[in-house]
Amino acid sequence: MNSQLKKKSEKIMEKIEEIEILFKKMLEDFEDISRNDEIYHEDIKELGKLKVQWKFSRIFGYQILEQDNYFYKYGEKLDDPDITFIWRDPDEAIKFLKGESFEGFTRIPRKEYKRIFRYRYVTGSTVANRGKGERRVRLFKTIMSARFKKEKPFHPFVITKLPMFRNVRKRVKLKSEKIRENYGSYIPINQSLGTFENEILPVKVFKHFFEKASNIVALNKCPCRVAEDCQAHDISIGCMFLGDDSLNMIITEEQGRVIKSDKALEILTKAIENGLVPVLGRARGDAVRFSIEDTGHFMTMCFCCSCCCLNAKLATHGSVAIANLGNALRMRGVTVNVSEDFCVGCGVCLETCQFRGMEMQDGIARVNQNRCLGCGRCEIACPNGAISITIDDNSRVNELIGLLESYVDVS
Repeated sequence: MNSQLKKKSEKIMEKIEEIEILFKKMLEDFEDISRNDEIYHEDIKELGKLKVQWKFSRIFGYQILEQDNYFYKYGEKLDDPDITFIWRDPDEAIKFLKGESFEGFTRIPRKEYKRIFRYRYVTGSTVANRGKGERRVRLFKTIMSARFKKEKPFHPFVITKLPMFRNVRKRVKLKSEKIRENYGSYIPINQSLGTFENEILPVKVFKHFFEKASNIVALNKCPCRVAEDCQAHDISIGCMFLGDDSLNMIITEEQGRVIKSDKALEILTKAIENGLVPVLGRARGDAVRFSIEDTGHFMTMCFCCSCCCLNAKLATHGSVAIANLGNALRMRGVTVNVSEDFCVGCGVCLETCQFRGMEMQDGIARVNQNRCLGCGRCEIACPNGAISITIDDNSRVNELIGLLESYVDVS
């Protein structure tokens, strides 16, 4: 028994020593990041200053991040950190410090975060009876928790501004061994863009996939709006999922149902009239959420609002890399401009924009091209007609359809 305890103790010490080496390297390597990483420069400029405390098992250290300054200490604690990260499992700490990815790495959502949140990853799934029929549920392992300073109640997505968290999600390998990226596009809802084969832009794009889809599943309610108790938009307008992989979704009648293309078009029309922004593409996280294998035949269609939806919160609180440098992009050929002659600096466009794509400079609204996703809501909301949205060529619509089909096949 003493021999077993000794071996166990030696293994733990070996892991602690490895964490020490890796953690010191992370702190040192950040010197180069703070000087040369353009995305980090944009993100830290928005934050101003961030004091980060780390705890890996028994090991402490901290970083102080500023636009033109970086300072760190190994083995010490800050008196008033803005964020404290705690990793209790040595194996998970080592994976993180090595930059290894986690299968299904996800956050635990809360309506109110109360300055504390946790991150976890999927370890498997099981079928359980929750009183309303059988449904597949995921099994998780918590790997990290974080605490925010009371005076700085950051949203949890602020951690995407830290470069060490960029690579935690694991790419999904398909049966063909081809690795496909996530990809999505926000679709402008503006009548001013004209019609394309007698259809407005969002109808033209969505209708193509509705009519081609082998299966369409629609959620009866938007989970984001339900969780946030949305008062501004219709909670009955839920996401839709298209393609063969959606046949494997295990959901109750209360959660959703299979629909035809004409019903899907009704939902789209209702969403646009309700002021929601349509987005569609391939989102592997949704496949994980419904515990199905994404084989490249699972398209997600969401209708986003600024107050509740996950995409909007990511864009609002997360890294600039999540906007036009990320996986859900502005449609090619779409341009948003502000006329200085008509803009009076009222700020309505800033309040309307879901994605922090507008900013005020010298009393005039400006488009932040790093964040603007071309949804077009600002043009509709502007009371002075100072904002215009244009598309350079009608062929961009078919180009977008072809691009989406290169990532996901719904037929």
